[in-house]
Amino acid sequence: MAILRPDATTTFGGVTVNEYLLTKHNPNHIDMPSVSMEGKVIGVTVHNTDWISVASGTTPAEQYTRATVNNNMKDVRVHYYVDNVCAWQNLPHSLSGWHAADGSGNGNRRTIAIECIMSSAYNSTDKKSEDNAAKLAAALLKQYGLDINHLYTHTHWLNVRDGRNGTIDQLNTMYNRYKMCPAYILPHWAEFKKKVQSYLNAGTSTISAPSAKQLYRVRKSWADAKSQLGAYSSLENAKKACKVGYSVFDANGNAVYTNGSKFTKGQKVTIRANTPLFASAETTSVTRRISGTYYLYDGIACKNGRYRITTKPEFCGKTPVGQYVTGYVSWDNFNQ
Repeated sequence: MAILRPDATTTFGGVTVNEYLLTKHNPNHIDMPSVSMEGKVIGVTVHNTDWISVASGTTPAEQYTRATVNNNMKDVRVHYYVDNVCAWQNLPHSLSGWHAADGSGNGNRRTIAIECIMSSAYNSTDKKSEDNAAKLAAALLKQYGLDINHLYTHTHWLNVRDGRNGTIDQLNTMYNRYKMCPAYILPHWAEFKKKVQSYLNAGTSTISAPSAKQLYRVRKSWADAKSQLGAYSSLENAKKACKVGYSVFDANGNAVYTNGSKFTKGQKVTIRANTPLFASAETTSVTRRISGTYYLYDGIACKNGRYRITTKPEFCGKTPVGQYVTGYVSWDNFNQ
């Protein structure tokens, strides 16, 4: 079988990511998850799968992707396979996976899954795979405004499923007779977490420009690849194609234009549960998480598709701003 050709190749958190989404490529009509994670992501779940030998010109992550397409991975569906060279993305972030063995629990339904391809040898190749997984995990946490306490193991969700109690890390590493996963990382989970934290601290988990020319993508949100209307080399053409409620994103995942004309000063909005609230339009640090009814302070789209919100309609437009603005929220968290 010919090696798969990715629809896009970018660098995410210092890791080369090849996008080959099963939502677009499913010639064998394999079973697929259907539950949306849009606006619901609470963390990243790390797994290990075994190292495999591959033909020249490909990598284990690509081969696991092909195995999934060919229905040889049973019912496992993950967002990313990662090896010592690169990662292959199989699912959009907006779609849940099948990976945590917790049914409709938060593991499957609300976390992004990374399968890190390693062996028990823990040699230099394995360590590079682990390093790529740490970079990718940091990039994903940063993208969703999450900290290191939202990094989970497969075993965490098994322990939650089985009614175990404890701290996040106790549940991450607590023995579970069903499965101990990620098997090759769990023995040094604390060190792996430190590595992920170091990439968060260093800021290497930003999305860098793709190797190809700049493309501007028109989507509802950067994470919602299924909503994409098109990709354009011209920013002006991308703006023309941008419908109300959509944004234009550059290769770094930043919203450079938002067609938010449907949003107006004083408009009442219902904000989804667990929505990140930011102190500014550009910060990645989450102030807290909110939900419920708010009002648009001025209805003006800021950077990254965020809007200033306030708690009462009479506060809209009032100054000083710091006294009346609650914070900034991305418009794709509004239930319209």
